[in-house]
Amino acid sequence: MNNLNQADRVLVIASARDLVDMIKEGAGGNLEVTYAANQKEGLEKARKDLPAIIVLGYLEPQGTAFQLHRKLQEGWITKNIPLLIVDLQSDDSRPVLSMEEGLQMEADEYLALRRGDGQVSLTRLAEPIARLREKLHTRLKTTANIVREAILDPNTFCVTWEQVPGRGAFEMQQEELVENARRAARKGKIHAVSVTDNPGGNPAISTEILCTEVRKLGIEPLVHLAFRDKNRNECESILYGLAGLGVRNLLLLTGDYPSSGGFKGRSKPVFDLDSVHGLQLVQMMNNGMEHEAMGKKTTLAPTDFFAGTSVSPFKQSEAELMGQYFKLKKKIESGADFVITQLGYDARKLHEVLTWLKVHGYSTPVMSNIYVLPLGAAKIMNTNQIPGCVVTDKLLEEVAQEAKAPDRGRSARLTRAAKMYAVAKGMGCAGAHIGGHGLTYEAVEEIIGKGEEMAKDWRTLVAQFDYPQRDGFYYFERDPQTGLNLETPAARPSRGSRTPIYEFSRLAHVTLFNPKSVVFKGFRPVARRLDSSSTLESAFGFFEHLTKVALFGCMNCGDCSLFDVAFLCPMSQCPKNQRNGPCGGSYEGWCEVHTDKKCVWVRAYERLKKHKEEEEIGDNCVPPCNWELMGTPSWLNFYLGRDHSAKRLGIQPPQEKAKPAESDKAKEAKETKKAA
Repeated sequence: MNNLNQADRVLVIASARDLVDMIKEGAGGNLEVTYAANQKEGLEKARKDLPAIIVLGYLEPQGTAFQLHRKLQEGWITKNIPLLIVDLQSDDSRPVLSMEEGLQMEADEYLALRRGDGQVSLTRLAEPIARLREKLHTRLKTTANIVREAILDPNTFCVTWEQVPGRGAFEMQQEELVENARRAARKGKIHAVSVTDNPGGNPAISTEILCTEVRKLGIEPLVHLAFRDKNRNECESILYGLAGLGVRNLLLLTGDYPSSGGFKGRSKPVFDLDSVHGLQLVQMMNNGMEHEAMGKKTTLAPTDFFAGTSVSPFKQSEAELMGQYFKLKKKIESGADFVITQLGYDARKLHEVLTWLKVHGYSTPVMSNIYVLPLGAAKIMNTNQIPGCVVTDKLLEEVAQEAKAPDRGRSARLTRAAKMYAVAKGMGCAGAHIGGHGLTYEAVEEIIGKGEEMAKDWRTLVAQFDYPQRDGFYYFERDPQTGLNLETPAARPSRGSRTPIYEFSRLAHVTLFNPKSVVFKGFRPVARRLDSSSTLESAFGFFEHLTKVALFGCMNCGDCSLFDVAFLCPMSQCPKNQRNGPCGGSYEGWCEVHTDKKCVWVRAYERLKKHKEEEEIGDNCVPPCNWELMGTPSWLNFYLGRDHSAKRLGIQPPQEKAKPAESDKAKEAKETKKAA
């Protein structure tokens, strides 16, 4: 029997401490065991420490253990903690539960151990200890995050199966989703069922509700959390709810732009956070988030989320691709536990992600996105009607030929998916994220089976996934022997672009917004004076906004990100308000939403490239917009240390002049007057 993980904690609640020794012995010595001697102490420790398992023994007076069991099972904090009742019996001992109590309760596990002569003798209890050890392992296994273990274990190839919920509460699509999850749980070949969040920007039944139901079926859910429709408060609320219900695996995404299929038309896009911000939020929650209420700082109980994100290596232009990797750097530094690639069929592009991580010293696991591609979906993706999904003309032609077969290409597309599985496993991916419209469990099982068989010969399959885009840019030089990548970065041919507005903005920034400049130091007291008068502030804000609208299309958010995006406004010029890098939806450099305009981050890259400063895109994680500053002059906010740029540069708000100390004589006169 293997030892338990050191991270596992067990809380023993019993009047007699001798049960603690048995638990430690049964665990093999690799278990953190805490002890509580009564009901009150046991409840406090269970709620505060959140142990992996609670062992309940006899408590004085008789019946207390029964009462405590009820409280633990009904409590919001403790209801999901497995409970093991250990009845350590001797000739003169009382049982933990009476027969009547035992009939009333639904214990997770019950174990009766016999001891002789009223004393615990570990040497005489070898068999009971072995039974106890088995029970502990069984219960603790139910608390383990199978997805985390599979993705992080280099000897396991994790498989997740993507499900797409539809609109409505009682439709067959939801019934089929739940049935798929039930079959996956029974068969045991899939580690998690993944549920998308309003796919395509269309309204659908909520992923968090479905994922809590999936978990009840005995399989781990992977919740897609897209920031398209939710502000930061709602995101935090959803995460609290998921943590409370034991749903731990997340895929944090920017999300598709809202479709026109919402109630009475297109819904208002939110995009209050991006995926970088979401990862930062989850990391804070996992560490125990601090917040202030009623002037008192409180630290919340830590959560246990395992959070992943996406990256799109299947980009055509240099600016697009470099933007993806700059943003991936920020995602990893913000706490991404794993990465799932966007959809594409170019093996070299997939290998590029693994090579980039290795070259930059990151060990973040990567899962390959494998979509079983029928002709209809291939046509839609080929014309970029599903943003971010790349199907080249060459691949479309092959799928069209396969569709002429008697089975309409079913066998060919399942075989392609199995080959992708084999290539992904062979090149070092941590797993496969399998999806496809109407995909049955039998089809997924077939992909896994064939993929495992072909994995040993994966190198011979690489040439079958050679689908370069027209004039496509690759981050690394091609390896002529394998058809994949060397670890040598490729030349970056883009020369960048120079625009008068950008050059003027750079000069103005050095002059006006450099904390070390004479102009900055001289204007600080003026800024304070303007800020102290609502009339002066309003007049100054009107002038500033007029200027910035003319130059940058400013929307007057007050927490300006022009410095971060090469003097392009991400709030007005990016429909998704991306402040940390591009989303995955651009196509050959053009915006996913405004298809007649270049992606704002592509333009930023080209501006910075001209000055050899493009690497700066990946340097700073820009916080979400502080909406408290909305409508206020951003220049004053910068000079007075209120916006994110000022805080990053260490600009402090001007100090209030200290009032002269009150003399003892003045204090005495004030007290006398008050008394009179």
